[in-house]
Amino acid sequence: MITVEMLPAAHGDALWIEWPGSGTDVHRMLVDAGPSPTYRAVFERVKALPPRSRHLDVLVATHVDADHIEGVVRLLQDRAALKLSIDDLWFNGWPQISERAGLLGADQGEMLQALIDSQRLSWNAAFGSPARGRPPRAVCLPAQGALPSADLPGGARATLVSPGLPELDKLLKEWGKVLRNLGVTPGMPDEALDRLAHRKSLRGLAADLLGGERLDTSVPNGSSIAFLLEHDGHRLLLTGDGHGKVLARGLDRLLSRLGGTRLAVGAVKVPHHGSAANVTDDLLSRLDTRRFLISTNGDKFNHPDAAAIDRMLAAVGRLDEAARPVGPDADAAQAELVFNYRSRTTEPWSDPARQRERRYTAVYPATAAAGTTVEV
Repeated sequence: MITVEMLPAAHGDALWIEWPGSGTDVHRMLVDAGPSPTYRAVFERVKALPPRSRHLDVLVATHVDADHIEGVVRLLQDRAALKLSIDDLWFNGWPQISERAGLLGADQGEMLQALIDSQRLSWNAAFGSPARGRPPRAVCLPAQGALPSADLPGGARATLVSPGLPELDKLLKEWGKVLRNLGVTPGMPDEALDRLAHRKSLRGLAADLLGGERLDTSVPNGSSIAFLLEHDGHRLLLTGDGHGKVLARGLDRLLSRLGGTRLAVGAVKVPHHGSAANVTDDLLSRLDTRRFLISTNGDKFNHPDAAAIDRMLAAVGRLDEAARPVGPDADAAQAELVFNYRSRTTEPWSDPARQRERRYTAVYPATAAAGTTVEV
């Protein structure tokens, strides 16, 4: 069983994931931590654990967009006060991409990697130890050969499906341009930490609380770390803000090893908060799933897009064409849309008549507070 909590992260992602280990052990992964304004939800989720249980097996910063990485920057600053231990952190920063061409990363990325280094955290260790004197390895697909995978505690496994080397090459150029425009000196951790010290919006909370239709061309989005998480026969696909075509390409490689034309998963966290530019037919055609996790309140970009949800429902309909039930169950819901906010952009999908007509079920937070928990 895999449990996913889509924490309230406004237009971003903050996914708290748990799976059982031996006995009463619980293993945990946090995938992104949302934008700075919603970071308190992540802080309180960690704080709610008993102090001796404040542990993450993996912390994943999928890419450098603010709505995914800013909360990670804040969490690392609060880590000591929260007594939070982290076994491994997955993140592609400038040391990984500069290995390929010599340019460096963007400003929040510089801050995050400075924190990782200063705290001596394990960095991308699940994907291999670097050679002596070299930076941690990149989390990316090789040009050919087997897809990288990581065995996790409790019998779970994560198999990478994005990004590829071309996406990191594009990211490298974009980050170099961003830093030049900011007048920032790259590769200087002390300077990065000094800039961070002057960014009130990115500070931790411990001191206060403890005493469309076109394809996505965003270079950071295309570099999102996406992976299949497996445990005891259960599968969850986590996609960050990945590009549909990049994710489809990675899934093709995974399917060539596993066999079949579709990957069966208990749920997929849809890319880019349900943007039609990322939730493509190309991607959906590689999946056999009926549950779609949509993390957004729609504030900034009005996500999810109706076109994206139409594609999800149509994809489930195609799965059921050959095996659609007859009799009293003929109109039973076949798809499930799981939202972590009831907001002006997600509320339209709650209409009972629409749900009956389109044969889906919409799931919202159980209370007025945001955030939804599901078991996969």
